[in-house]
Amino acid sequence: MTTSGATRISCFVSRWFSRIRTGAREGGAGIAALFYPPQCVTCGAPVAWGEVLCATCEEHLPGRVGPHCDRCGDLLDDERVDLCLRCGTHLRGFERAISLGPYDGGWRTLIALFKFDREKAVGRWLGLRLADAAARSLSEVACVTHVPMTRAERKARGGNPSQELARVVARRLRAPERSLLQKTRTTRPQRTLPARERAVNLRGAFRGVRSGTGTVLLVDDLLTTGATVDECGRVLKSEGYSEVYVLTVVRA
Repeated sequence: MTTSGATRISCFVSRWFSRIRTGAREGGAGIAALFYPPQCVTCGAPVAWGEVLCATCEEHLPGRVGPHCDRCGDLLDDERVDLCLRCGTHLRGFERAISLGPYDGGWRTLIALFKFDREKAVGRWLGLRLADAAARSLSEVACVTHVPMTRAERKARGGNPSQELARVVARRLRAPERSLLQKTRTTRPQRTLPARERAVNLRGAFRGVRSGTGTVLLVDDLLTTGATVDECGRVLKSEGYSEVYVLTVVRA
């Protein structure tokens, strides 16, 4: 018995669409994944579906070295103390800040790809690792929220990176993700200001939009002096929430 060319073509097409469906189920890659296999974003080595770094590059992501503040994670000059000068002398708006690593090396590359190049896969990868870090440090949270932007800031940036991370974190932790804060005015970029001016720049820039109780996990991409999350934490506590924990990708 002979097989017609049409039958051979039909079988090929069937297998091809089967591969598409499988790829879509496993990593959401779809048709593009068949022609553009995933690669490590730093060295270009092949990686598995859903990953953005190869095992070697992930292993070499820098970690925090030396003593650091128990509250904000800033590096300390003296290992005999447990709080930095700011946390030891000022009332913070949060209980503790948790970060994946320092703003250096591979972490800096990942942040740039996510924030400025809008690489969604990198954002999802970072969000999953943030969620795992939170799960190791906290027993439970009432909800997950994010540092907000004004409408103009979101439009200029093409979205809010902190909110995108918060959504991934919430899904992973199986916790509700809620917009609890609103930014009421555009502020000068914090990175352009000296530390003493950052708190003034943000004073009154946020307001609460939903009250509640329990522990809130506040997600942002980068922590420097902590002025932004300080202000957000104070507003959240004024709305009734008892504790605010900060979760960021990096600590600068």
